[in-house]
Amino acid sequence: MSEYLAGPGRHADPQRPADEREHVRFGIPFNGVVPIWHDDATITWHRPTDGTDLATVLGMGLVETEPGPTQAPDGWAEHVETGTLTEGGRVLLLRAATPTGRRAINDPGEGAPVVLDEPLGFQEAMEGDFDIVGFGIHIGRIMLRAARDGGIVVFTLRAPRDPEPHHLLSMPASSDEEGVMSFHLGTLLEMEGGAWDAARHSEGMAMLDLTVPYTDLVADFGQEGEEGLDADRVLEMAQPAVQCLLKPGFPFALGASILLPED
Repeated sequence: MSEYLAGPGRHADPQRPADEREHVRFGIPFNGVVPIWHDDATITWHRPTDGTDLATVLGMGLVETEPGPTQAPDGWAEHVETGTLTEGGRVLLLRAATPTGRRAINDPGEGAPVVLDEPLGFQEAMEGDFDIVGFGIHIGRIMLRAARDGGIVVFTLRAPRDPEPHHLLSMPASSDEEGVMSFHLGTLLEMEGGAWDAARHSEGMAMLDLTVPYTDLVADFGQEGEEGLDADRVLEMAQPAVQCLLKPGFPFALGASILLPED
């Protein structure tokens, strides 16, 4: 596990020119920490200093993407979220998704700046109790986004110094006209317990199908009948995916991308 260390202060170097820019990708946020995947195959872990919760931004289809390394089926393309580090690695610039389509966000500037704290080692990032509830809700939101857009989520694990992540779990998702969502989980891990006891097995892969009506996730809040998502129900929906992702034991090195149909 020590191989995950990228070296103290690696991205807060006072000798680095303030205007130098570095292209980065992202891992899955946890415990208020965002893993930043660098092009030299190292990872650093950071907390925003302004209280920004990047779990509400990353993985939601809001951030600019680039083509990913996964070999996609014909008519599909993998989208991997990217950002830019500047100011000696202390400021992360996030540009909005390309301003086309009905769900796009128009962002003509260089991107929204997020000020980062000094880089952490993975031991520091994992200090204290792991926020399984926050992590599970984030995975649930990724699933909802995939069902909304008819995408295939690809969850991965980044090994130390490996230039490309390794597949953990793939999940085609869709939603019909009545708001009934379908998720098809597939993994090469040996899964058992919980919902995975109902999985099918073929050629070394465990496959689990989930059907979730969106209305089952909705709860009423307040006296005016305001609606929102029920956290417990979202966690229940995401539990099989969370169980799979946490099985290897490296929640600080997980990533996600999405395959979408090409226009």
